[in-house]
Amino acid sequence: MSIPCVTERALTYMLWAMRRQLFWDGNKRTSIISANKILIEQGKGIITIEENNLGEFNERLSKFYETNDYSHIIQFLYDKCIYGIDYNK
Repeated sequence: MSIPCVTERALTYMLWAMRRQLFWDGNKRTSIISANKILIEQGKGIITIEENNLGEFNERLSKFYETNDYSHIIQFLYDKCIYGIDYNK
């Protein structure tokens, strides 16, 4: 499956990798780093979950783990967890 929107592709990969538990430890951290690589290469910002959003993120992530339904979390990530990069020198 090809996802043309870079941001959606990065978020979808991140959530997929978190849910699949690809690594022994650090699945969330590693998945966020991988998604950030995709975003940064294309100048689309970075994903960071601020402390004040952590509770809601964890609740939505748990629901995603249970259902595999991206709609419960992906808009939240777009709205509250992606920050742009200013390349002005």
